Amino acid sequence: MPSYPTTPVLIAGGGPAGIALLLAAARIGELPRLLDEGITLVEQAPHIGSGMLGRYVINSDSASETFVDTLVDNPVPELARLQHHPLVEMIRSHGKRPLPLRVVADFQDLVGHVLTDLIRKHPASRLLTGWRLASLRQSGRESWAAHLVSTCGEQTQHVIARRVILALGAHQPEQRLRDERVGGQPLLPHYHDRLMQSDDLLAPDGIGRLRAMVAGGRKPKIAIVGGASSALSVARVILRDMEDLIAPGNLTLLHKSPLKLFYRTAEEAIADGYNDFGPADICPISQFVYRFGGLRYDSRDLAMQLMGIANAPPEPRLRTMQITGENDAAVRAVLDGADAIIACFGYRPRRVMIMDRHAHPMALAMDHPDGSLTGGNCGILDGSGREIPGLFGLGLASGYSPSGAMGGESSFHGQVNSLWLWQNAIGEKILSQLMPEEAPLPPLAHATPSALNARQGIHH
Repeated sequence: MPSYPTTPVLIAGGGPAGIALLLAAARIGELPRLLDEGITLVEQAPHIGSGMLGRYVINSDSASETFVDTLVDNPVPELARLQHHPLVEMIRSHGKRPLPLRVVADFQDLVGHVLTDLIRKHPASRLLTGWRLASLRQSGRESWAAHLVSTCGEQTQHVIARRVILALGAHQPEQRLRDERVGGQPLLPHYHDRLMQSDDLLAPDGIGRLRAMVAGGRKPKIAIVGGASSALSVARVILRDMEDLIAPGNLTLLHKSPLKLFYRTAEEAIADGYNDFGPADICPISQFVYRFGGLRYDSRDLAMQLMGIANAPPEPRLRTMQITGENDAAVRAVLDGADAIIACFGYRPRRVMIMDRHAHPMALAMDHPDGSLTGGNCGILDGSGREIPGLFGLGLASGYSPSGAMGGESSFHGQVNSLWLWQNAIGEKILSQLMPEEAPLPPLAHATPSALNARQGIHH
């Protein structure tokens, strides 16, 4: 193989997940050493920071203060000084309230600007904006050859890295609409002319596109398929921005699992009249009810209305129907009668070609419809479910399932998409494998009950 530039660590993706690893290193005092040893950060946009976060017209499902938590007592002076920035002070003033994602994006860009300057001050590290990772190939026992392509597609370059972190973001592939069965049949191709995905609906032009789809109908009927936070967010946006069109009972939420509510304590839940939980649904560290599996903030408020919890006022425009597998005919009747259908099936990680040393494509666990990108140590999983040495994944839909000191309810068997965890425990787990030769990284002090209770808005 030709001689190419080398780097100890390659981070592919400079959005919230990619920079979270750097913030995790900064928080525990390891960022200078990481940059001194050398990283190459590749981002296809002109700058690092927010990625696609600012395109969504909804609020966070995390407390505002958790976004700026990483700056508190940060040993990197340039980051610590951001605590006095007007934007950060405004975010902190919101306390435990949610924050519009466009404001979160502004904060991420602010942090990205500081990290850009820090990277460029270290000769061993490089920031390549306007470039994307096209493929990876094993180039030796413990190294990878990364093929990079400029955003315009006119230039290429190669980098040899000992460790690679994929933080490429996620998308909603159309194939999911052909595979997932709702009411006994997939949504595509049968409903192709009246189908949107949640990612499109929550974009700035999403409601305009939905209005065009239902144009001509005086009181259109809309079906939302899904029961997670994104589905409730879609419902809230439609109720808010199409108030003139939605008649009582004409917006239907079709969901498989029961709606679950986050509570800080079991006592608070019971006081509200919510008792649909047991010991397995309580985090043993924080004592939160449905810490990872529960709805929060705006989505939670709407779910409380639908469930009649804590005397929440009813929302007559929205009705729910749980998909049981035994009511396929009723579910199909809702879909058949809908003027528009919004699919909220979640996200899948973005894929790049990964090859072995013989240039043969490697199968990954994520190639299966419900396969995970990463395993328990955040390593990329091959087709047999084994973590591939030297490859790590981080970010939305990476499939990480928390355990041990991270806490969480034992009944939770999904994945967490938590910016706070990326910047803390998950980031530390990866860092411990990037820099194993020094003293062990600090213990997960932020996982103690007092620390978790101080950060009650953990994004999930």
